[in-house]
Amino acid sequence: MTNPKIKLNLDSLKSRKDVKRHKVKDGHNIFRILPPFGENSNGYPYRKWQIIWGLIDPQSNRARPYSDSMMAEKRSPIVEFTNELKARAEKMNATLTAAGASEEDVAERCQGINALISDLLPRTSYSYNAVDKSGEVGLLELKSTAHKDMKEKMNKYIQDYNQDPTSLNSADDDSGVWFDVVRTNETGKFRDTKYKVEKVQTKKKDANGKVSFVDDQSPLPDAVVENFENLAYDLSAIYQQKTYEELKEVLDFNMERLVELCPDADLTTEPDLGLTTAPAAKTAAPKTAKAPATSKVALKLNDEDDDAPAAAPTRVTSATATVKASADSDDFMAEADRILNS
Repeated sequence: MTNPKIKLNLDSLKSRKDVKRHKVKDGHNIFRILPPFGENSNGYPYRKWQIIWGLIDPQSNRARPYSDSMMAEKRSPIVEFTNELKARAEKMNATLTAAGASEEDVAERCQGINALISDLLPRTSYSYNAVDKSGEVGLLELKSTAHKDMKEKMNKYIQDYNQDPTSLNSADDDSGVWFDVVRTNETGKFRDTKYKVEKVQTKKKDANGKVSFVDDQSPLPDAVVENFENLAYDLSAIYQQKTYEELKEVLDFNMERLVELCPDADLTTEPDLGLTTAPAAKTAAPKTAKAPATSKVALKLNDEDDDAPAAAPTRVTSATATVKASADSDDFMAEADRILNS
């Protein structure tokens, strides 16, 4: 029997319009992760994205998100440009400090370039097909910390049951499970937002009245199971993807505007620090880590790209008027929803 509350997103593979996006709110957020979908899933129930938000589309002259070319080509004009900006910012910092400027004065002088770096750096997000307790299927985007916890809980479920946690079924020998994405923030400050993922558990009494807790394997609505092919989204087509050269053209188109907003971004000239000398300073490039081994179940959870962190800037107050996405998952999703469905 189908559930009349289910809304079929028949255009989910054809358009970015009217995409249902699950929002992770403060407190408990219950979801069931759906199986890998589409020819490009490669057996993974999620897709990693590194998204650039601070650029204007040359065709529409509107702010649009772009997938960074780093993942596909191992190089990115945006990362290269921000690395040059970071080197310049460090040089400015070192020069001003050597000239006797206070820490506060240095921070104020470098605020614009640091803000631009923060605006342009790609934001890492992991997209899942998920269903909530109301039976609505949509995109669930998790930041790196929540994604890592989700993978750990899925792997633990596989070890405990030798079953696929994303299965559409709810049989004793083949069942998915409900997860709780918990968001907390004790101070109200962005930096203090924390995420963790737990399996949902329910109370169960035995014949003697003894209470125990079991993993929630309650079934999905029939409509989700029967119409999964129509309800799921192609996770490889959520954001517009550009090659290195195409993304470079977009960056070049935006350069005049970026320099107008932040004169220090003009790398063809030396920044005006009000000093007569400016000794050079160099930076070192960071290295990345590796992923764990795979499990017996066919579901893939250990993508070697997962644990390669995107460059994380120091959070600063923006001096630009560009569109930007917070590393916080909710702000990221709100910005995506506003832009992609506008």
